[in-house]
Amino acid sequence: MTKLTLTEQQIADFHKDGYVITKGYYTSEEIDRLQQTVFNDNSLYERAWDKKDAQGAVSKVCLWQETGDDFYSMFSRGRRLVDVCEKLIGEEVYHTSTKIMMKEPFVGGAWEWHQDFGYWHRDNYMLYPKAISCMVAINRATQENGCLQVLKGSHHLGRLDHSKTGDQKGAPLEFVEEAMKFHELINVELAPGDVLFFHCNLLHKSNQNRAAEPRWSMISAYNAISNQSFKQNEAIYYPLNRVEDDAILKWQIN
Repeated sequence: MTKLTLTEQQIADFHKDGYVITKGYYTSEEIDRLQQTVFNDNSLYERAWDKKDAQGAVSKVCLWQETGDDFYSMFSRGRRLVDVCEKLIGEEVYHTSTKIMMKEPFVGGAWEWHQDFGYWHRDNYMLYPKAISCMVAINRATQENGCLQVLKGSHHLGRLDHSKTGDQKGAPLEFVEEAMKFHELINVELAPGDVLFFHCNLLHKSNQNRAAEPRWSMISAYNAISNQSFKQNEAIYYPLNRVEDDAILKWQIN
């Protein structure tokens, strides 16, 4: 049975701040399995997109929408993430995507200031900001290797218009700079197994990786079923079949 969830205080913090960090949400044994899998999975590189930042530095992203019986889906289908997102949104959710973010040593590019809803709204015809992302730290995330940065409470600004920045879509800097006068910048430094839950309107970015170690993370995103795309596009709805917390350690190659 599932045991891990958020406390009432953590739920309140999420609504106030737009994010909450859960330390040690996955055990060292679970994360060891994840590290062994991702760092030996050549298909991630084969399927990855190269995304340039404003200076032309590249980060690699491998993304998929449909869950299955693979190892990664034991995380994205897990009640540990899904049930918590339903508590935070207040209604039933479905999985929209999982991506592996691969920011390589010394060369991994930045991600410009943006809100996820800034492009989900337009690209995927998502009407309401009823979506959440869950970032699982695969290895250490530090300021030196380009950890995520967030503006605390900035989800209360509502959606900002986004435009192209490098290969990415970014929020208008004049609005970001004004928001920084009122919203504290937080460096989200994570240990392997920590999870960041963050609101789709939270302003966030990450700097280039200047360290000798990579910075990898897995991000699963969920949207309210009532908020499905109102117009056909590349974002497809797939039913979500949940698994219990022990599925990660029970999983075996078919």
